[in-house]
Amino acid sequence: MNAPVKIDPLRTILGELPADEHERRSKLMAYRNAASAMIAQTQSDTARALAFLACDWIAPFLFDRAAPVAFLDRLTVLVSRLLKTAITAEEIDGLLQEAERYDH
Repeated sequence: MNAPVKIDPLRTILGELPADEHERRSKLMAYRNAASAMIAQTQSDTARALAFLACDWIAPFLFDRAAPVAFLDRLTVLVSRLLKTAITAEEIDGLLQEAERYDH
């Protein structure tokens, strides 16, 4: 039986990358995947909007070879904060919905 082949989209599209740059782009890809999942699953409009914003920031730079590593670092910080805020917004919306159920 053949072993499954693991395809690395970053290396497939961009070719070989320095290890530090690959690590940063991989992290951004993981954030993009998490944001995409949140968009599909959340009931919170605010959380969804923040997750869309995270995706919008990541999309143009993930596979852009011209994006410097320092920029990718700052982008990672921004997107991380957006997703943390989205998670918090989702929790707050859940608490508000729960409170509304008890008020009626």
